[in-house]
Amino acid sequence: MASNPSRLDAVVEARKWIGTPFKHQGCVRGAGCDCIGLIKGVGMALRLVDYDPNSALAKAFNNYSIMPHPRRMREGLATWLVQIPVAEATMADIYFMAWGKEPQHVALITDRGIIHSYSRAGKVVEHGLDDLWRSRIMAAYRYPVFVESK
Repeated sequence: MASNPSRLDAVVEARKWIGTPFKHQGCVRGAGCDCIGLIKGVGMALRLVDYDPNSALAKAFNNYSIMPHPRRMREGLATWLVQIPVAEATMADIYFMAWGKEPQHVALITDRGIIHSYSRAGKVVEHGLDDLWRSRIMAAYRYPVFVESK
């Protein structure tokens, strides 16, 4: 575990999750995770975020449906991450994405595109951002440790 993790460290950690099966509400590398579980798992592994999965606050956000409520998801993201303008998002930041009108999905930005736990693929994947994927980006967030350093 890095004492002062870099953005590259976050991407390297996220790449260790590639192939992890999609599992609703999961957050364990190799065993299963959903999109937010990947972001939590990377954040906890490198201490990028002050997140205690056993806290009352974390438990209050843990019980969500397979189709998360966008407002509630936005509240959870704002509790542990820092919202930033999409235009400022860079490697190791997080995109909040929509399949339809409202965002319900998150992905970690890499130098190649994004890493995310994607239910259609059945696992964590990394791929580029084509026009369709770019059109899904609704907001961006940053791990608190990276707020001062871009």
